[in-house]
Amino acid sequence: MPSALLDEEVHARHGRPLLSVPGLLARRWADLSRPQRILVGLVAAVVLLRIGLFPGVAGTPVYGDEAYYVDGARALSNLVRDLVSFTAPDTAELSQNVAGNGWFMPGMSVLLTPLFVIVPQAPIELVRAYLGVASTVLLLLAVLGVRRHLGRVAAGAVLVVPGLIPMYAVFGFAAYGDLIAGLLVVMLLTQAVALLRRTRLTDGGEHPGPAPPWRGGIHLGLLAIAAVYFRSSVSILVVGVLGMTLLAGLLLARAQWRRLVATMLAAGAAFVVLLAPWSAYASHELGGRVLTTTSVPTVLANTFGDRDDVCYGECDPGSSIWFSPLRYSREVARATGISEMQAAAEMSVYARADVTAESYARDVLGNFARYLRNPAGFARIFESPTAPYPIAEVVGALTYLMTFPAFLVGLVMLLHVERRGAGAQVRSLLVKIAIGALLVQPFVHIAGSRYWMTLAPLLGLSAALLHDAARSRGRPVEGEVAGLVWLTRLQVVLVVSVVAVAAVVVGLAV
Repeated sequence: MPSALLDEEVHARHGRPLLSVPGLLARRWADLSRPQRILVGLVAAVVLLRIGLFPGVAGTPVYGDEAYYVDGARALSNLVRDLVSFTAPDTAELSQNVAGNGWFMPGMSVLLTPLFVIVPQAPIELVRAYLGVASTVLLLLAVLGVRRHLGRVAAGAVLVVPGLIPMYAVFGFAAYGDLIAGLLVVMLLTQAVALLRRTRLTDGGEHPGPAPPWRGGIHLGLLAIAAVYFRSSVSILVVGVLGMTLLAGLLLARAQWRRLVATMLAAGAAFVVLLAPWSAYASHELGGRVLTTTSVPTVLANTFGDRDDVCYGECDPGSSIWFSPLRYSREVARATGISEMQAAAEMSVYARADVTAESYARDVLGNFARYLRNPAGFARIFESPTAPYPIAEVVGALTYLMTFPAFLVGLVMLLHVERRGAGAQVRSLLVKIAIGALLVQPFVHIAGSRYWMTLAPLLGLSAALLHDAARSRGRPVEGEVAGLVWLTRLQVVLVVSVVAVAAVVVGLAV
């Protein structure tokens, strides 16, 4: 390329002016509208925040569940090399590091596999950088989908919450599936909205709109199963969102209901077909039926039961509350001939023999407290030993300032009833279903300060939807079908359910 192209002067070629790179950028910036400039600025802020935080987390050793995902990725990368070289795979390594104990689905391991295929002995700094780039790219892809189907305000809201929350940015460098699953959930929601819009939302209600294509259903199914592979606890959310999409579509589709049902069947088929390999492989390796995860019995025992009775008495005190029951269940399985999953299930029932409604309610409230009260709890864990600045203090302070108002927005969204138009009603329903499904976790699992990462993008969407509702002051949404009574009633049912569950839990706990 001629060096003159990099000069500041203007050249002429074929009668058209050629600008230097800075000149082209300046012209492009001048052509943008104010909302577009704001979005570009927010994207730049998201990227710069992650670049600034990377030195503080780059050298952090793998922590907790990360070790499983990294070992699983190395095993899968070895499988790829074996297949390419026509060498027999190391099935023992796969069994130990991919199937493992059946607790973790391999989504994060699959994401990391390309890195270890290229760099088998990748240092932790490279692993963190790879994850940071992957999570940032996925965030920006999710934002593009939000902008296309929900508008610029919603896209900007997701760039701010969670995009600019420091702890969320730090977690983007972590080998946990919570953050990735949350972004895939947002992509699932936007595709569901797009499918329903194609069905009837923008046709004025007089004529049926174009039928959603089969590929739309397959796209939904792919996003749904991808989210589950990264975080099995979103299974309830996926079922709820796909079910609500079908129900809302049937209320809107009229003559096209058969095509809509076929589209949703395609989504379900894609989901099942891609879940089957993991389920079959884990079931084979562990000697019992595994659908997504085997951790549920032990989780329930440790969350709501008497931990001194999980192993029909006290477990080995030299290990954690997770691995001691696992080893004991294997010993029971070997001694009795049953599967370790069945042994764990019987141990769980025994540990929970004395659970009452009151004790369960108190444990649920305790889980909610752990879920919400310390959103920056992992800041110090992911602070690198060689961090050039005190990342934990900075990240913690800013994260608290941003997350607690966002949590409040999520609560308001759960209680808000949208009536302005069918499109707004569907968006409200889908977001409510998603938030409510994620908040089921404290009812079945010990909560911690990383689980809100999955919820975080939905809080940004909630802020945008509530902003639109407040700004319209109840006026119908232009270009959309008028609000439907049944969609309003569905929202009321959800709101009443949230209030009733909260009242019962609090009443029993106190």
